[in-house]
Amino acid sequence: MYKAHTTLAGFTLIELLITIAIVAILSTLAYPSYQSFITKARRGEAVRELQDLAAGMERYYANNDSSYKDATPTRITGSPHTEHGYYSLAVTLSNSNQSYTLTATATGSQANDSSCPSFTLTSTGKKGPAATVDQCW
Repeated sequence: MYKAHTTLAGFTLIELLITIAIVAILSTLAYPSYQSFITKARRGEAVRELQDLAAGMERYYANNDSSYKDATPTRITGSPHTEHGYYSLAVTLSNSNQSYTLTATATGSQANDSSCPSFTLTSTGKKGPAATVDQCW
């Protein structure tokens, strides 16, 4: 027996190319938004670590004759970086070791965050930099 016409089920090349084009367009739109979300989420790590470091600084002050002398992030938290390494931590002492400024500076892939490249927290609780407190904190 001879069958005159056979139909095959499947995708044509045009349908496949259209699908690939749609996926490519959606990806180019979604990826920057995803990157922005990740960058903002990582800022929370800096804020949390600065607050933990500030609490550690106060414990250090109480245990070291009411002085912050020789306090470093490594002595307080055990590491000069945040938990996942997206920020490096620093302590700057002033007022004869009676006050401090804590700084978290973006490193690695987080260094691309031009809106909030660093965070500061002082011994009086002042957050900074002042221009970006509302946006970053």
